Formats: sequence, C-alpha cells, structure tokens
Amino acid sequence: MRVLPILCVLALCGVLFFYGLNAGELYQTEGLRAILAAEFLRSGNWIVPKLYGEPLLTKPPGMYAAIALASWPFGRVSAATARLPSALAATATVVLFYAVFARCLGWRAGWIAAVVLPASVFWLGRVPSAEIDLVQLAWVAAALLCFLRALEIAEQRRRAGSVRDGKATVVDAPGSFWEWGWWQLTLLCVAGGLLTKWTAPAFFYLTVVPLLWRRGQLRILLRPAHWLSVAIAALPCLAWAAAVAAQTGWRPLFDAVRGEALPRLSPVHHNRPYPWHELATFPIYFLAANLPWSAAALWTLSPRFTQLWDERGQRLLQLLHCWTWPNLLFWSIVPGHHLRHALPLQPGLAGLAALTWVAWLDGRLRWPLPTLRPASAFLTLIALWLVVKITFVTLIMPARDGLRAPSFKGQQIAALVPPEQTLYLFRLKDEGILFYYGRPARRLPAPAFLPAWERSAYCLLTEAEYHQWSGPRPAQVLLRLNDEQQHPIMLVKMP
Repeated sequence: MRVLPILCVLALCGVLFFYGLNAGELYQTEGLRAILAAEFLRSGNWIVPKLYGEPLLTKPPGMYAAIALASWPFGRVSAATARLPSALAATATVVLFYAVFARCLGWRAGWIAAVVLPASVFWLGRVPSAEIDLVQLAWVAAALLCFLRALEIAEQRRRAGSVRDGKATVVDAPGSFWEWGWWQLTLLCVAGGLLTKWTAPAFFYLTVVPLLWRRGQLRILLRPAHWLSVAIAALPCLAWAAAVAAQTGWRPLFDAVRGEALPRLSPVHHNRPYPWHELATFPIYFLAANLPWSAAALWTLSPRFTQLWDERGQRLLQLLHCWTWPNLLFWSIVPGHHLRHALPLQPGLAGLAALTWVAWLDGRLRWPLPTLRPASAFLTLIALWLVVKITFVTLIMPARDGLRAPSFKGQQIAALVPPEQTLYLFRLKDEGILFYYGRPARRLPAPAFLPAWERSAYCLLTEAEYHQWSGPRPAQVLLRLNDEQQHPIMLVKMP
C-alpha cells in the first residue's frame, strides 16, 4: 500500500474534519450530548446517562462515553473535545474506505473513494460536531467493510471444494480462523453501533441479507462463524443493559427503547397518520442532498456496468448497491425520519459514485461530456467542496451563534448562582446555556418539590412558569434573558 496516497488522505481529513473543531458554540442538540458527557466525568457513572439528575435512556451511552473519553485528558468537556469523536470517526471511515477500494481496485480508486465519501452535505454539519450520526456511520461502515472481507474468504473456501469423480464439486468447508476473525470484528462493530444508536443493526442486516441472497450465500448466516460472533458481540450490549437495570430497573430501559426505537423501525408504532408522500419525497431528498455524486451513482444501475470489473470489483459493487437501495427503500417506508437518520447509508451511495468516477477516469466507461476532461471535472468538484467547507466553518458556524450566545448567558447565570448552590429547573429545556453554565443542575416536577431545608433556592424558569409561580416562597428575579430559541426565561431566587 503506497504511503503518499495515504498521507494525502490524512491531510484531506485534517482539513475537512479537524478544521473547525472550535468554530462557533455548541449548536442544537450538541449541548445535550456535551452536558451528558460532562455528567459522566463529574459523577464517574459511565453506564446510565443522566440529565439534571434523571436517567435519560433515549440513546445508548456510546457517544457520551466517547466525548467523555476525549475530554478526560483535559479535565472537562469543551466544544472542541465534544466534537473530537466525530472527527476521529470520520477520519477512520475515510481511511477504511481508501483501504478497501485500494485493495480491490488499486490505490487510485482508493484515493477517489476517500475523496468522494466526505464531500456531502450530510457530512458538512455533522463533522466536526458533537452529534451522534457520524459516529454511528463509522460503526456501520466498519461493520459492512469487514463483512466484505469475511464474505470474500468464505467464497474462496467454498470454491476450494473437493473434486470427486473428476468433477468439481462445491462444498461448504469448515470456517477458517480468519473467516471467524473477520466475522467477529464485523459483529463487534455492529455492537459498537448499537451502543451508539439503536438503529445500527438494522442498517447492517438490511445490507447483508440482500447481498447474500443476491450471491446465493444466505446459508452463511446459519454457519457457526456468524452465530458465535453474534453471541460474543452481544455480551457487552447485554452487560450494559444489565448494569442499567441494576441502577434504574428494567422498566425505564424497556420504555425508552420501545419509545425511541420502535417508531423508527415500525410504521404501526408511529404516533401520527402514515405520511404517504414520504414514499416519494424521502428518496428524492436523499438523492438531492448527495448531488452531484448521486447522479454519477445512477450509472452503476446499468447491467453493463458490472461487466467492467473483476471478481473483487463486482463483489464490492454488489455490496454498495445492497448498502444503498434496500436501506433507502426501508427508511422511506418507515415514517417520520429526517435525512440525517439516513446518514449511515450515505457511504454506499458515495462508493457507487466513486466506482463511476474510477471508470470514467481510466477510460473503461464513456465520459458523457466531450468538451470537458473527466480529471478536470473531478478536481474542480473537489476544489469547490473545499471552498464550501472552509466557508461553512469560517462564516456559517460562527454566524449560527447570532443572538443565541449560550456561553455568555451561561456565564451570566453562573455569576449569580453561588458555586455551592444547586440550580433547579422544571420544564425548561435549553442544554446549550446550561452546558456553558458549567455546574450541576437538577430538574424537579414542580416548585412544591423544592427542598425546604435550603435557605435560598435558585431556579431557572420559563416565562409561563414565572407567571404561574406557586412555590412555597416568593420569587425574586435576578436575571431576565432569552433562551436559544429567543423565548424569555428568568433566573429567580427564593430567599
């Protein structure tokens, strides 16, 4: 494997993913991820995510633990350390993409795939960020690309069947150590994805089952290499579930998984009438968000395109097709999904586009624009994407702060609340401001639950809560400000 292309890939990752780690303040649910990770560091409990003293099990703890681990050497969670896991995950995915394409088709194809993969609107606001989506994408991509290697070994062993009576007979040989090793690595990545976001196994098996069916290899899923790997990979997931149940009981975990995962996987568990229009709009929006690469990917649908590649290339092409289209169909049928929820299937589409560009650049596929050379067009698109990325980081990310100013508002509150005092909340939801507040806060059901033994209680109220105040003591307004949605909130003190 050549060193120079790898160095170029790493340099590109440095520009695309690590530039902008500290640009702008935490935005939207970035604050939620960061505040949960900060609680991991404060409490030492990395098992049950807790928000304002209450368990929050809508997502597994993988992302929060990754942020806490990245922040641990610095002693606290900051905007940069909260975004670091997404940048590392993106880098690992791009390098892995390069390695797989280079192994199958040569270093030039690997470089093209590595460049095309992150040049997407999907990646623009998700890396660097403290959001979960890019880390989940990395786990799913690693699982599928490791599975590709396991499948290659299994098919090589199958072809190496015994010869009887002078005729080649295809038999299933026992699984080799290397086949089992790749399967185990595959399922451990699936487990990592599951502990990051509930839907990761769905992306994996929605790809693997159609691929094996297409290749007549569904029996592979019944072999010990698969089931033993599933059993071993399930151990950390079951251990986490048992640890959560020991602290909170099974019911909160069951309710959280049912309320969060089932509506995303089953139409009958969705809480609104079925949106039939999404059957058309979701795939259209997905393909539009991946332009111009999605247009190039459509060339791969031609039956003649498969004939351009050798066995390894055809296997990779089939994996990418099964990664893209069955997942896109499923997530179009299941209602209520945002485009970002489909992020783990984006590498499949990017890989198809990369194969088209490889075929255009090496001349095996006719280039459709005779007045423009394919190499010039490709380099122009990549240069434009770098301009878009730099513009987004230098102009758009800081501009998003606007009137929100969560760090300034959080510091204002911290200046008025004594360090030894607990800040109480009721219905307020603004994790951005409270992350920059930088100290623990506690949520209570109502003002009546304020501890009577505290001589002074500090509360952060919405405007409606303030006007409906029914606390045991009068509320003294210390600070009036707006939350990140520009709704009035008040910091009050009960003397």
